[in-house]
Amino acid sequence: MVLHLRVLNKSPSEYINKFLMKKIIYFVLIFVFFVLISACSILQPYSIKKITPSIPEEYREKVLESLEEAGSNKRELLKVLHHYKDDPKKLEAASFLIAYMPDHYFADVGLVDSLGNPVPLNVMDFNTALEVQTHIDSLEKELGELHYKLIEKREDVKTMSSHLLMTHIDMAFLAYETLPWTSKYNWDDFKEYILPYRGSSEPLSNWRLYFWYLFPADRDSAKDPLQLAYAINDSSKKMFTFKEVFYYHPADQGLDEMLKNGYGRCEDMTNFTIYAMRANGLAVTSDFTPYWPDRSNNHAWNSIILPDGKVIPFMGAEANPGQYNLQEKIAKVYRKLFSQEKNTLADVLPDSMKAPPWLGYKNFKDVTDKYVQVSDVTVQVYKDDPFAYIAVFNDNDWQPIHWGSVDSLRNVTFSNMGRNIAYLPVFYEVVDSIMVENEKKPDYEPVPAGAPFILSREGYIASFDNKGIDFRNEIDSAFVMKQTGHGGVNKVKIDSTYTWFVWAEDEWQEIIDTTATTDSLVFDYYYPESLYKVEEECLHPDPRIFTVEDGEVIFW
Repeated sequence: MVLHLRVLNKSPSEYINKFLMKKIIYFVLIFVFFVLISACSILQPYSIKKITPSIPEEYREKVLESLEEAGSNKRELLKVLHHYKDDPKKLEAASFLIAYMPDHYFADVGLVDSLGNPVPLNVMDFNTALEVQTHIDSLEKELGELHYKLIEKREDVKTMSSHLLMTHIDMAFLAYETLPWTSKYNWDDFKEYILPYRGSSEPLSNWRLYFWYLFPADRDSAKDPLQLAYAINDSSKKMFTFKEVFYYHPADQGLDEMLKNGYGRCEDMTNFTIYAMRANGLAVTSDFTPYWPDRSNNHAWNSIILPDGKVIPFMGAEANPGQYNLQEKIAKVYRKLFSQEKNTLADVLPDSMKAPPWLGYKNFKDVTDKYVQVSDVTVQVYKDDPFAYIAVFNDNDWQPIHWGSVDSLRNVTFSNMGRNIAYLPVFYEVVDSIMVENEKKPDYEPVPAGAPFILSREGYIASFDNKGIDFRNEIDSAFVMKQTGHGGVNKVKIDSTYTWFVWAEDEWQEIIDTTATTDSLVFDYYYPESLYKVEEECLHPDPRIFTVEDGEVIFW
């Protein structure tokens, strides 16, 4: 056997030093590891696990979902929760806001061409809405069809800073704890109508500080919340007001933009007022009707909730509480919430189905019965789709305004509907496909689900004839029209061409064309129990539907 001997080329001390060096490196690495762990604890002390037991059980599940949805912004929201961990009331307030934060965002909407390219439009360059529309019409001759598009959706849960959220909470509590009227609100009303940091889908801002320091004298002199509301609204009228050109500025303005422009549409006016009054401890929100039932457009206004629960509507920056009169005919009124209403369409609508505009959200509740007399309306629809909708005629089309579930007998009940209004039951279906920025997308439209009807002042239903016109009785009696709808723009114009339509077999069917030779139109006959419209041949017709009763035109 051959014995192999290993020859040491280094001295024993060199091997000892090498051994010791390895040990030192090992201990250094261990030390660095623990230092890094400690540093992470110092830099990121906001543990979900530690704060979860402190979050009120009512909001815990939703808060945890929001934190997951926040992505890289999770730390900012956790910072807020940990900041208030020893203050149960503020922790509950923070939990409330974070729980429902995923529903809220800034929606930046702009004018684009058919390819999605932005088309600059500054509404402040114009004096009237007609001037803006004329300018857009001229652009379309050059660029093709234009439309408004969502440019950016900036979600609160992913962008809200801890500093801004804590400022809103602390300032809301400053009012709650120091102002005599604010402390009298019940806790739920405080959370819903004073605490929230936004009014609609406008950019986030620190409006509480601005309006808190703007009205100290009014706060000090006010003897009750209504007196303070009058004072703040009177001041707001001098700072901000309505201008119709902002109908073409569909993105809600933030505070900075409102202060710069001094003008806005009704949505901006309600937000401006919400800011000014919530900052000073008043419970104020916005009520709205998605579509007027007897003319085009929609509307939003404010409501102040008093500590005793009484609600008084008013128009921020225009008319004080108790001095604002809405029109008589309203089909639906909804109240904006920061939280979620239960049993909404969004809760039951399958992902495979699409909700009509306005109806796919959870953050509003029906308050129609607080404004007008209402009735529950039950009708039978053509087929057993899961859901049907009830529509009003607005902007020369039927616009869904409420929903109901269809039962096995094809009956559907629409709750709390305003009276003395014409309605049409509809489904909401894909009727075609459209090209949007070179991409084919389904085109959803309201499709008739039954005959139109009038819900009378007394709450009775009177359905219109839906048969073909060849099967209808003709009344040989002339009727005269001096206008085709409400307002000066609908007055009959000499030499303009008009088309008379009747609702038949679930669509508008043309009866006759005529050219006006005077300032009125004369039709020689009519069909009873029928629904009509007369449409001017122009770019943007805005007719009203009407009936003819004993030769008299009645607009609906």
